[in-house]
Amino acid sequence: MSTIGRNDPCHCGSGKKYKKCHLPVDKAAEREQRAWKEAAKFLRIDLLRFARDERFALDFAKALPLFWDGLYDAETADQMSQDEATRFIDWFFYDYDWTDKEGNTSRLIELYRQEMEDDLSKQQIETLDGWLTAGAFGAYTLLDYDGQTLSVADFMTGEEFTVYESGGRGQVEIGEVLLARIIPVRDRLEFSTAAAYLPADEIDGLVEKLEAAKAECADKYPDADHDEFMRHNNIILVQHALEQAKIQGRAQVARLDPDREDHKLQQKILRKVQRYR
Repeated sequence: MSTIGRNDPCHCGSGKKYKKCHLPVDKAAEREQRAWKEAAKFLRIDLLRFARDERFALDFAKALPLFWDGLYDAETADQMSQDEATRFIDWFFYDYDWTDKEGNTSRLIELYRQEMEDDLSKQQIETLDGWLTAGAFGAYTLLDYDGQTLSVADFMTGEEFTVYESGGRGQVEIGEVLLARIIPVRDRLEFSTAAAYLPADEIDGLVEKLEAAKAECADKYPDADHDEFMRHNNIILVQHALEQAKIQGRAQVARLDPDREDHKLQQKILRKVQRYR
């Protein structure tokens, strides 16, 4: 909202004082904008809560080593970093097929929409409905950037998107690849979680892996579109990134990183305890 004073002339040029003209309209617009922002914030948090429901526990345990190529499982899940946990749960919620006791298969986001409808606000429902039709977790080449606005293209199809990212491009350079899911948040696109990325020297070989998987998918499911293909094969992206990290000599996941910040804190505390024994 403008910083114009209540008793200043209204910005519309009517000659009336702002408080007697557009102040109520501007305040209403500000409240509406805040409601949409809060709706997206609430859903991001509540989806994480829903995904941890006890009825999904067995699938959660089964999906962890599948997504992380065996580097995390039910025993080590609590060692995931915050970014790792949110990326995994995002995939588990949007892309994983969960089967109930009656044999019905659905995505958790579809189940959430069905079960939570009566408890959600208008803004939350409309935001959630946009997320229901969002694409799968995928790979996007950074084409350009302007502050918090990123221009990206689907790594396989070349389809272009303009995405708002509050943290800007981070360390990603033009031509490098972001691993993320793009979702609508009212009148713009955002990433559903913090994006991971592939540096320029770690992209080689990814096209071939995806093309081979796509050819196999086309044989089995000839009517599958690109989004369906990615939803069932996007762990290839994660496993490629893990493989490249190993080749480059980096810790593949946070729990294997000796320089991880919480590990450093643990070691610092241990040294203090030993010093005062």
